Amino acid sequence: MKKNRLLIMSLCALLLPHGAVVYGADEALEQRLQRLERRVGHITELMLEVQALKRTNRELQGQVEEQQHALERMRKKQRELYLDLDERLGHLQSGGAAAAASVPEARPAESRPDTPASGSAYGETTPGAPVSPSADPAREQADYDAAYAWLQPSKRRYKDAIAGFKAFLVKYPQSDLADNALYWLGESYYVNQENEPALASFDRLLKEFPDSDKVPGALLKKGYILAAMGKRDAARKMLQQVLDKYPSSSVARMAKARLKHMKSSR
Repeated sequence: MKKNRLLIMSLCALLLPHGAVVYGADEALEQRLQRLERRVGHITELMLEVQALKRTNRELQGQVEEQQHALERMRKKQRELYLDLDERLGHLQSGGAAAAASVPEARPAESRPDTPASGSAYGETTPGAPVSPSADPAREQADYDAAYAWLQPSKRRYKDAIAGFKAFLVKYPQSDLADNALYWLGESYYVNQENEPALASFDRLLKEFPDSDKVPGALLKKGYILAAMGKRDAARKMLQQVLDKYPSSSVARMAKARLKHMKSSR
C-alpha cells in the first residue's frame, strides 16, 4: 500500500504540471489567434476602403478627362467659328474695297458701293437683278452697314448684329440686300451658337432667294450646324450638295475639308 501511494503521488506530480502547461499554451494560442483575427479583419477593412477610394479616384479622373475633352472640343469649335468668320470678313472687306474703287465717280446712280456681304467669296451679285424701291436708299444702305459693322473682328458683337439684321429685314423686306441680311443673320446666330434660329435664317434665305449668291454659303453653314447638332447623315448630304452644285467655289473646298474631318473623327 505504501508503494502504491508513492506511485500515485509520483504520477500526479508528473501529470499535473504537464496538464497545466498544455492548458496554458492553448489559452495563449487562442488569445494570439484572436488578436491575429482582429488584425486581419482590420487590414481587410482598410483594403476595402483603399479599393473604394481607388474606384472613386478613377471615376473622378474619368469625369475630369471627359470635361477636359468637352472643353477642348468647345474651344476648338469656337476657334473654328472665329477663324472662319474672320476669314470671310477679310475676303469680304477686300472685295468691297476693290469694287468701290472700280466704280467711276462720274456715275453716281451706279456708284453705290458693294457692301462686304455682296462682294463675298461666294460670288458677286447677279447682274441685272431687280432693285426694290426704297424711299431712302442711302438710309437703307446705312442701316445695313450698321448691322454688318457689329461683325467686324474688332467688335464681334453678335447679339447686336442679330438685332440689327432683324430690324433691317422688318424695315426693308423687299430690299435687294435682304438675302445678304438673312445670310449674315444666320451667320450671327451660328457664331453665337444659336443653332435653331440660324437654321431658320438659312432656310428662309434658300426658300425666298434661291438664286442669291449667298446660297452656297447657306448650304455650307447648314451642313456645319447639322453636324454640330449630331445629325451627321443630314450634314454629309448638305455638304455633298455644296460639292455637287458649286464644285469650283471656295465653299466647296470648305465643305470637302469638313467632310474629310467628319470621316476621320468617326
